[in-house]
Amino acid sequence: MNIVARTDRGRVRPVNEDCHFTDTVQGIFIVADGMGGHEAGEVASAMAVQAFTKYWQEHKLQGEPAQVLAEACREANRVIYRESINNLQWTGMGTTLTAAYLDSASIAIAHVGDSRAYLFRGGQVRLLTRDHSLVEEMVRQGKLTEAEALSHPQRNIITRALGTRDEVQVDTILESWMPRDILVLCTDGLTNLVTADEIASMLNSSRAHRPDDLGKVADQLLQLALDRGGYDNVTFLIIWQKESEGWQQ
Repeated sequence: MNIVARTDRGRVRPVNEDCHFTDTVQGIFIVADGMGGHEAGEVASAMAVQAFTKYWQEHKLQGEPAQVLAEACREANRVIYRESINNLQWTGMGTTLTAAYLDSASIAIAHVGDSRAYLFRGGQVRLLTRDHSLVEEMVRQGKLTEAEALSHPQRNIITRALGTRDEVQVDTILESWMPRDILVLCTDGLTNLVTADEIASMLNSSRAHRPDDLGKVADQLLQLALDRGGYDNVTFLIIWQKESEGWQQ
């Protein structure tokens, strides 16, 4: 497999409150987008990744992958929530988290918030996760169109996050993982400025050449988000299932 990761503070935010993680030995990949004043968002996303990966390492053999991923999210939620109520400077901090476990034939995902997982297969793109956001709920209720949601003033309000309450509901997704599939995990700093179709177009152009060109595609995606304003931190992972086995970074 080929894996590339990119993260950038963007053009506006003073710090990068995103966090990402890749572990090719365990097959775990994570993106998280923190929130909170006084750099608490940066603390929350890093804390979530640390608590999540610690739980996974200790419990990965104790159930189905999706179940263990979900419980790792709940453990991260408990850790962040406890720290936020015990430390005044971190009150109200929280983070999104989208994590994937990959083996040779399947994908398991746990998801909280509005970071996303996309699967690209056969030239087509599919969103695997559902945003836990106010505008997504309004779209599902028929109060907004997809186009209206893109520019809605409340599009950044999320309805579910790690660390903001003592308990959290976690979505899990199971999907097949086939040769030449591409999985993209990303924060909304990318998807608010670059459409899924644009990402797919860039990835498809790479398919026509070599998987080793994936780094160039990642650079182009990041630059496009920055050129369109870079209003938020931008973080994404691209994981390409090649024909042959093995990881490459």
